[in-house]
Amino acid sequence: MIEIDALRKSYRKSRGLDGFSLHMESNELVGLVGTNGAGKTTLIKILATLLPADSGSVRVSGHDVSLDAAYVRTSLGYLPDVGGIYQDMRIGEFLEFFADAFRLKEPKRTAAIERALERAGLADRREDFVEHLSLGWKQRLLLAKILLHEPRLLLLDEPATGLDPLARIHLREQLKRLHAEGVAILISSHILSDLEDICTRIVFIADGKNVEEAQIAPADTKNHSPVIRCELEFVGTNEVVDRAIAGQSGARVLERKDGFLLVELPGSSKEASAFLQTLLTAGITILHFDARGPGLEERYRRAFGEHTR
Repeated sequence: MIEIDALRKSYRKSRGLDGFSLHMESNELVGLVGTNGAGKTTLIKILATLLPADSGSVRVSGHDVSLDAAYVRTSLGYLPDVGGIYQDMRIGEFLEFFADAFRLKEPKRTAAIERALERAGLADRREDFVEHLSLGWKQRLLLAKILLHEPRLLLLDEPATGLDPLARIHLREQLKRLHAEGVAILISSHILSDLEDICTRIVFIADGKNVEEAQIAPADTKNHSPVIRCELEFVGTNEVVDRAIAGQSGARVLERKDGFLLVELPGSSKEASAFLQTLLTAGITILHFDARGPGLEERYRRAFGEHTR
């Protein structure tokens, strides 16, 4: 779906992208994460055919964005960080205007407008003026607008900025539905919890470059070895559980309550599985066991601590 190799873009005295690469499949919902000035918006604008690259290659659905921009535009929907919206139009007129801009012909044009109104939850408000909508409803309308021509790829630059919690929830649910329908999505956002909830993969960018996987892998702050945290609820005595933990080299208890433990282990899912087997062999009844690496916020701090501004 997206193939980016060694992409570079400079602005006079600064460099927006410095050899960034990304390969994204058509079944992915990818989050693009980085600090301010990392190159996220530059990357999305190049993908959207709005900005030429200095060097490198960018292809969408097999088509070069610089050589076949017209085709690429028909296959994607782009929502910038500041979405332009015509306040003095009625909602229905706004969608009709962009249906014409997308060169939709009847009967597809009318069907696309009705579908957009339904997607945005604005079917009964088509005669209202856009200026009367809240920020959250305007964002719904903008997302519906970029879906008029049924693109198979969405490029979303900070779409949740300024939205209240309920509007953010609605946005996340809509993106999940679109992804389930087969729409590929590349989304840039600073709201890490939202990305963690919806994305199939997170890509880190700093100073216009890829952040190497080794830099973002879950790591122990002392020796930088991978770690995994195991959350377990159990029936059994603390003494038996403590003996099982003592048998795991490098294990440490982070939180303890009656029948509950949060344990950090060196290693990954393999070591977590071995730890679970040790507990079961010791005769401990496990009610709940969940093993995972540190969350996205922790990975962000480790990846960008030196880049934060």
